[in-house]
This record gives sequence, structure tokens and C-alpha cells, in this order.
Amino acid sequence: MTRHPLALGAMTFRGRDFEACLDAARASGFRAVGISVAQCAACLERGIPPETMAEALHERELHVAELELVRLGEPGPVRHLNALVADLVDILTPDRVHVAAFSGTVQDAKREFATLCEQITTADVAFEFMPYSTVADLATAVDLVRAAGTPRAKLVLDAVHFFRSGAALTDLTPDVLALTAALQLSDLVPRPGIGLAHESRRLRTFPGDGTLPLTGLLRAVRTAAGEMATPPITIEPVSDALETLPLAWVAERAMQSTARLLTEVDWPLYGPSTTTTGHPHTL
Repeated sequence: MTRHPLALGAMTFRGRDFEACLDAARASGFRAVGISVAQCAACLERGIPPETMAEALHERELHVAELELVRLGEPGPVRHLNALVADLVDILTPDRVHVAAFSGTVQDAKREFATLCEQITTADVAFEFMPYSTVADLATAVDLVRAAGTPRAKLVLDAVHFFRSGAALTDLTPDVLALTAALQLSDLVPRPGIGLAHESRRLRTFPGDGTLPLTGLLRAVRTAAGEMATPPITIEPVSDALETLPLAWVAERAMQSTARLLTEVDWPLYGPSTTTTGHPHTL
């Protein structure tokens, strides 16, 4: 399975023009992006089918790191969106498909996740726990992933959800890292009285610009990974305010802030092996 080491997440560019998002990501040095079902639906409304989206990615030499989001346990129209995600896998060829659960019980989510892993055979299927969702913590998510019984069943470790769920760095064991498909990075500042879901969906900032202990997280991940490859990283500063700023600025700021943070912890992406221009050759 291809694992692209650094991607710009789809939720960074909610509601933006698809081709312009790709141009901004490519100009700032990204070689992989996330794609959301909302982006695909918006493109369809403009007469741009998924096959044309794939061509646009190919023209810019961009790969799809993650495709999101399958929502387990949802009745009604959401089922059709889930089916769209599944149909897009063969067209957009992502490294992984992201999954979450906001309805039903943990047992429901466990059963549906296992079924989804049987249906999607060409990509990892990565579950994202969130403190305001049905699967609210790391331990429950690990149990769900292991119950699927396939090596393609994985975890998404989102830094915001990790810390806001009460997880500790000591929870990042080698067994957990072996299950981890990706690490999502963004940051937060303290905001008394703000709900977890609102904070996560509207008020994030770039990695290193807030107060989350991201350097400690990255170092703990490296230690737990040991001889294993470190997980790929997606940058996902989901923010209503950032959505009002120029795309080129957002993409460039995402790259700059993340590069600084990864260099500080000597993350493998930014180790001694670079090109003569100083840019990491692995990007």
C-alpha cells in the first residue's frame, strides 16, 4: 500500500473551488491531498464527474492520501453519501478511506466497520474516534479496529481528538502505532465555554500555532513506531476563519507551520536526506 508522507487535508478547503485547491496545494509543495465526499458532490453539481477529478489530480501530479467520510450508523440520505464514497475508491485510488460513527451504539459501529472492510479491498479503511461521537476514545477505537480482523482495518490519530478525548502520550504503544494509518495535525487555543464539536469543526489553527503539545505527540509517535515507518501526516486546520482567506495563503501557511514543527522534532520527512535546494526529497 502506497503511503504518501505529507498531505493537505480536504477539510482545510471546505466549500472551495476544487481545481483552485489542487493548484494551491501543489504550489506549496504538497504531493498528496485529502478528498471529501462534499467536494465530489460539489464537482458533480458543476458537471465535473469523479473521472475528471482524477484527471485533474493526475495533471498536477497529486495523489489522494485519504477519502472521507463514511459515517456509520446513519439512516436516510447519508447512506447514499456513504455509497458514493465506496464508488469513488476505484476512481480516485486513495491510500485510505476514513470512517467515523455519530449514531448508533459501539457494537453497531463495530459490526458496520467490519462489513465496510470486507467491501473496500483496495485501500486501508481507517477509523477516526472523536470525543463527541459514538466511538469517543482511543481504547474503544482500537478494540473496534482489531475486531474487524483484517490488516486493512486501521486507526486515524487526529491530534485534536486525541488530546480532547483525554488520551495520554503513554497510550501510544507500538501496538497502537502498528494499527495507525495516519496522523492528522492541527492545533487549538483555549476557549472557555466552547463545545468540543464546535471547537473541532470551526476553530482549529495550523500545527504549532496553538497550545496543544504537538512536539510531545510527534516524539511519542516516533518512539512507539520504533523500527516501523512513521505514519503519514495530514494537515487539517479546520476553521471558519481560514475559509475566508486566499487559498494560496492557507496552503503555504500550512506547509510553513508544519515544516517548522516537523523539523523541530527531527521527523523523518525532514531528516538529513534533502535535495540541493533544501527541500525534503520524500515529498
